[in-house]
Amino acid sequence: MQIILQARGASLQALFFVAISVAMMVVDHRFNHLEVVRTNISLALTPLRYLVSLPATGGNWLSDWFTSHTDLLEENERLRAEGRILNARLQKLEILAEENARLRSLLGSARKIADDVIVAELLSVDQNPYRQLIEINRGSSDGVEIGFAVIDDFGIMGQVIHVNPQSATTILISDPEHAIPVQFVRSGTRSVAFGRGSTTQLELRYLPATADIMVDDELVTSGLGGRFPPDYPVARVTAINEDRVRGFVTVFAEPKARLDSSREVLVIKPRLQSRQQ
Repeated sequence: MQIILQARGASLQALFFVAISVAMMVVDHRFNHLEVVRTNISLALTPLRYLVSLPATGGNWLSDWFTSHTDLLEENERLRAEGRILNARLQKLEILAEENARLRSLLGSARKIADDVIVAELLSVDQNPYRQLIEINRGSSDGVEIGFAVIDDFGIMGQVIHVNPQSATTILISDPEHAIPVQFVRSGTRSVAFGRGSTTQLELRYLPATADIMVDDELVTSGLGGRFPPDYPVARVTAINEDRVRGFVTVFAEPKARLDSSREVLVIKPRLQSRQQ
């Protein structure tokens, strides 16, 4: 009996609360008196909603971050690779520009030369204190002969000593066994310049102490001996050593030609040879 009474009491309470809820809904629907209460409750529950959605939101954010980071690393690596390729191409363009400038200068020198010339490039270099040789890519099939002078766009480099059909060996004026007849432009004094095994220095021996020689004097080929055509630049005087006891001076000169760096050269065909052909 007591259980039945408790059940009836609970039912009456439920009906009471349902009636109150319906009444509040009707009042709210018609007069909106509970809007403020709903707003406050919504504000109070906002942090809870964010807290509940945090795992999903955080997971999406981390996924996006890792994806973006990976994409950035890949793009960065790609840009670095492209940068290396562009730098390599730029270096090649700079080398080609320098080579074009050298060729223009060389061709400009060729136009100033009265003798016939053959344009050649270096194949190999053999330079040491005992031997100063270069190999060029022109030979007997191109008209190159032993004894022909070889120059770059700055001055005399040497002369051909051996010829093959497609190449030729040139001894540089810096070779210890080479000597070239020269003349001082300012004073007209004649002498012979010997190689010293160094591409930066020639030696003129046993000149008279009374000779009119000064530092910075220019030396050109004298034409004596018939090997080198006259008036081609050879060297510039850099030092003068005087032996007062023996009464002579030794002159040191720096070659005008770029013996250690020129890549393109001109082989000079003497005028007499040109006429005979």
